[in-house]
Amino acid sequence: MNCGRNLIDMKLPDQEFWGKSANSSDLDSLHYAQNVFSILEEGSSVQMKAQVPLPTSLPENFPSLLFSTSGTSGSPKQCLHTLAGLEKAFNRLKTFLNVQRPIDTLNCLPIHHVGGWMQVMRAWFSGGSVLFADYKDLAHPGNTDLCAGRYLSLVPTQLYELLKSRDGITNLHRCKGIFVGGAHLSSELAQKARDAKLPIYICYGMTETAGMVTILERKDFTKGVTGVGQPMQGVSIRLDEDNRICLKCPGLGFSAKNSSSANQDWFVTSDVGNEDNGYWEVIHRMDRVINTGGEKVIPDSVEKKILEFPSVKSCLVSSFNDKKWGQRVVAYITPDSVDKKKLQEFLESSLRSYEIPKEIFTAENLEITEGAGWKR
Repeated sequence: MNCGRNLIDMKLPDQEFWGKSANSSDLDSLHYAQNVFSILEEGSSVQMKAQVPLPTSLPENFPSLLFSTSGTSGSPKQCLHTLAGLEKAFNRLKTFLNVQRPIDTLNCLPIHHVGGWMQVMRAWFSGGSVLFADYKDLAHPGNTDLCAGRYLSLVPTQLYELLKSRDGITNLHRCKGIFVGGAHLSSELAQKARDAKLPIYICYGMTETAGMVTILERKDFTKGVTGVGQPMQGVSIRLDEDNRICLKCPGLGFSAKNSSSANQDWFVTSDVGNEDNGYWEVIHRMDRVINTGGEKVIPDSVEKKILEFPSVKSCLVSSFNDKKWGQRVVAYITPDSVDKKKLQEFLESSLRSYEIPKEIFTAENLEITEGAGWKR
């Protein structure tokens, strides 16, 4: 296996690097990141658990990071990334941004998932700095310096909340760039971001790819272009016979059950996609399809329609087992204040009868995080 540079070749973050993170408001994530590197320095690999990173033994003779995928449509899987592989993923973004200077980042995503961890990697590999914060901190008028000159990654739910705050919009304007991914961005939310003139880049990626593999330029987003943009340098994308997106790129992660190099192989995702003149769109996930009474329902399509209802912030369409229909479509939405009766009427006018959720559950918080799946 060719792993490129190993840990011995890399200068681990030192006191000077962590000193630049001193103004972080999320100290738990800061300490988590420091503990990860302490484990790596001891020569062990790291299992990126939700609460604390844990040393773990792997058959390879090089320290690696073991991430859990979301498990959105089944049991979570384990994905192994070497530091050299993560550096290759960083280089994709560095090439896209066309920068040689240090990259400063702000992390508001769960640190134990790839989406959050790559904020640390981008700062470390480039000689920059990383701050850690709860995304809600960005709506506070006293936190104007958190975003200044930094690259930030958000999921649509976080962006939705921040766009409701005048201070949130002001702070986001100070970002160098805002990468939005992890879930579908509704047309209404996208337009609000355009109206606010935020420096938005739409991206597509997953745990296995260590983050983004396609990106929509901010100028394209501003013009109203939809979808997830074009492949980044070194990334090849094609569709298989079922229109599933297949990827090939440097730094592709390994299955924890089979650590042979996957860098030369096509990775077949569960995402059904479409390409138009070099621009890609993710339509739905094949492994989420619901079979109800013999009719196939695509949850992603129903979610997109629900998100068009003005007062809905976020949603998740799922299913319950049903003796009569096999599966029964249900939806979880936020916030609690959504008028379910009016939403039902809206869906009846725009969806087929079997696509309409038989039950709608409201909650005040339905959190989705990049690479982390859904959590009620």
